[in-house]
Amino acid sequence: MRLTDDPESLGDICVQYCLAHLGTFCVLDAAGLPLAIKPDICIPSQYSDKLLNWSNERGDADGPFLRVFLDPQQTRLRHVNLHGNEKISNQALSALRSHQLVELDLSCCPNINADCLQHLSQSKHTLLALNISGNMSFPWPHKDIRLDLPRLRVLNIGNLHGLPLNSLENLALSLSNLTSLDVSGLNVDDLSFLEPLKHNLSSLVLYNCSLKDQAYQMVMSMKALRHLDMSVLPERKTPGKSHLLSKLVHSLPALTSLDISGTSLGDMDSDSGSEDISDTQSGVEAGGGVRTTITGLQGLKQKLDFLGVVQTEAAGAEHIPAHRVAGHMTEQQVLTALQVYLDRSQMLAKCLTALFELLQAVDLQEPLQFVHLVAKAMRRHPKDPNIQVAGSAALYHLTKGWGKSCDYIKLRRITIQALTSGMEHHPTELTMQRNGCLTLCNFRIPEDLEFEYQRVAEVLLRIFTNFRNEEFIQRIAVYLCNIIVCQLKGEQKELVGRIGVVETMLKLIHERLNSKTCNEVMEIAWSTLWNITDETPLNCQMFMDGSGMDLFLSCLETFPDKQELHRNMLGLMGNVAEVKFLRPRLMQERYVTVFK
Repeated sequence: MRLTDDPESLGDICVQYCLAHLGTFCVLDAAGLPLAIKPDICIPSQYSDKLLNWSNERGDADGPFLRVFLDPQQTRLRHVNLHGNEKISNQALSALRSHQLVELDLSCCPNINADCLQHLSQSKHTLLALNISGNMSFPWPHKDIRLDLPRLRVLNIGNLHGLPLNSLENLALSLSNLTSLDVSGLNVDDLSFLEPLKHNLSSLVLYNCSLKDQAYQMVMSMKALRHLDMSVLPERKTPGKSHLLSKLVHSLPALTSLDISGTSLGDMDSDSGSEDISDTQSGVEAGGGVRTTITGLQGLKQKLDFLGVVQTEAAGAEHIPAHRVAGHMTEQQVLTALQVYLDRSQMLAKCLTALFELLQAVDLQEPLQFVHLVAKAMRRHPKDPNIQVAGSAALYHLTKGWGKSCDYIKLRRITIQALTSGMEHHPTELTMQRNGCLTLCNFRIPEDLEFEYQRVAEVLLRIFTNFRNEEFIQRIAVYLCNIIVCQLKGEQKELVGRIGVVETMLKLIHERLNSKTCNEVMEIAWSTLWNITDETPLNCQMFMDGSGMDLFLSCLETFPDKQELHRNMLGLMGNVAEVKFLRPRLMQERYVTVFK
């Protein structure tokens, strides 16, 4: 993975602009919702896909937006990814009916069920990959489960609750061209339903499946398998399985990729007694295979392309027979694990914890790669508090020193967006908010935050409401607010004033006046008001309307010796006095007396 700071393509910039300004290509109703695509517009396939998929990433792909894609002559969809969409329904997906799709991802969409698949009639002979995993309410309408998709090659039905398992064989019989199957999390201890597919499957994912020993016999009969994933979460580990690993790898001649993370398959014990102990310890297989100290993998004729060993004893082996290893022990292992487990939230959280522990122990060789992957993980799972907390903690350490450089502008923006999104989704999670604020302080402020200043300001304002008694995080938040508003101009200052910055600063001052506390939060709150009212009459008026002058007099009386506080307060008074229509409100004896 090579990180670059090349500018975005003109086409991608146009897509982003269109999504931010739907009226450029949509007919809108009175509420600004799309009714249809404009009649004189035709969008090529690659940009039709991006419009829909990127809208989904932004959380905007709802029923009205899908109406834009009703006519395949104007918008031709091929590769559709609606992962995690909570807004679409079966009815909304009818917009896909006329398209000849090649790939479709409907994973983790809670408001759809199996009836939505009837909309794939036009894709019958074109659809190659279908992902309907992670849907909690996906009951099949009848027990005879079949998919009329004769060309389908890749199917993911992992964690598909409500699926009648006794009919899985019928499903397998209807997919004669299937080469890749994911049944993660299903209660499929007996794999006999795979009999119709055993000569075709080249990839089989059994993540988090509780398998009986006879299930391994079925796997061993699948001679075309190149990728096999038998990983589990460590808490579901079944001991005493290490003897099966050697049988597996010797039974699958085409195997190049194997994942045994969390299992006992890679345990370093030997179930074969004391034979060849010296060879085992030296990592040399007596039969002349590749060098390895993992007992069950001795005898491999060549290295695997990939091996997953997260949370197993094998991750610490001296000689691991694979070109890429996902584990928890070394930098390269954790880097690979973050890439591989992006869609597995629970395993991903463990990998982020491993990264955090690694950051405490060593200086990473590829910190930018980790920043990219952590931000990607946080954006992929915005509602998972474990990933958000662990990811933000890792980003804090990874971005230290970023305030001194201006490299990798795109990576900076992606990281800030990931942090902001995490803080938005978990407004009452103190650790997340603290991590987010501390990490934002690592950036060049305000330059790095200008592109997202409104979202950042809104997130910071929630902190003052949700954590009224947490002085530390309030101090960081008010500091960030002050620096952001300091560099804003005209309409930007008016905007942050309208969303509540002026009102919130006045509340902070009032609370500290009540407790007779003049601290850093108090001083910076006045400084923020000074900055946000500079050449901004509307914000000056908000200050006056919010009883700002009463607070001004009270602070002078309560803290007569605080010179820094007085400086900020008088600077604000200068801004208010410059607003002609507010001057009469200042011409009161109690104010004029103070200024004399």
